[in-house]
Amino acid sequence: MVKANLIKENLAGDRIGVFFGTLAPMHIGHQAEIYKAAALNDGVVVITSGYTGDRGDQIGLPVEKRFRYLREAFNDEKRIKVDYINEDDIPQMPNGWQEWTNRLVETIKRNITNPNAHITLYTGEEDYKERLETLLPDDEHWSVSLMDRTILKVSATAVRKDPLGNWDYINRVFRRHFAKKILVVGAPQTGKSTLTRRLARTSNSPFSVEFSRTYQEKSNVFDSELLLKDYSRIIQGQYDANSAEINSPANNGLTFFDTDAMVTMAETRAWLSDADNQKLKALFDNTIGEEELDLILVIPPEVAVDNGADEDYSRLFDKHLWQIIKEYGFEDKAVALKHEGQGVDHDGYYARYLQALHIIEERVGVNLTKV
Repeated sequence: MVKANLIKENLAGDRIGVFFGTLAPMHIGHQAEIYKAAALNDGVVVITSGYTGDRGDQIGLPVEKRFRYLREAFNDEKRIKVDYINEDDIPQMPNGWQEWTNRLVETIKRNITNPNAHITLYTGEEDYKERLETLLPDDEHWSVSLMDRTILKVSATAVRKDPLGNWDYINRVFRRHFAKKILVVGAPQTGKSTLTRRLARTSNSPFSVEFSRTYQEKSNVFDSELLLKDYSRIIQGQYDANSAEINSPANNGLTFFDTDAMVTMAETRAWLSDADNQKLKALFDNTIGEEELDLILVIPPEVAVDNGADEDYSRLFDKHLWQIIKEYGFEDKAVALKHEGQGVDHDGYYARYLQALHIIEERVGVNLTKV
């Protein structure tokens, strides 16, 4: 099955380049060759190819998702068009060369306007070049060029093995797939916003702020006055704020979130009736289901109580929060920050900060505690 890029016109011109591969993920080496092909031709067709269970699919990047990312990555390039080949219904390599080549030719032709254009395929594999030269149409319109892979010494295999260690090589659109997402939660007045900000700045990472606070200040409403429509906007607003940090150019592999939809859900369970909560459930299910968090740092309710917050509400909120974390399958990602302070750190802020750094290092594999 082949699907074309629906938002661009087919490529025109007498010379068309074709760049193909698994592209799981696309890195700057791929980009350099694609731009080279674009400079040497009137247009370039970029094709990602794969099947269910391939090396991309094994890390959560099936061929259809790679296609979407590639199309987004080149959305402002009029002379670069993206397509993909799903190989599920043809023999896997090395047994499917003829079928795959036939499909490749069909894919190229459906993306160009000139049937007589000269097509140059670019590959970094010598054996691919030799094989394609025997299987492509036997006429002067087709040729295969071998890329110089020594210019940029990076491989998709290395990126898959160590994404954070190879972060600078990953295409920006693909980075969102590999970013580690760390959520900081807790009852009001636990200092979660301060902790989120300081953890993020310790690692020079982007962080989101609590959207509901901004929304309530702008609307001038208290927690007890929020209606269903308010919570709907807060749920979507926080999700958008968190997504913006994942897609931020500042994303260095770690992203920190000050609350999310699970926190809002804990609030609605405390403030709204069962009937109103049921009306929000579908939105919560969809939003929380898309979060794919890597780590949740939970500040205990005792911190809020020590800061003068209502004890009954703080403990009720914490109870709801842990129930929700468990309900949505994030229990193994959640860690309570229970370290208590000593001496001048009587409030425990520094102790919890250090504990959080060690947990991130242990769970995510990023060194934040040693220089």
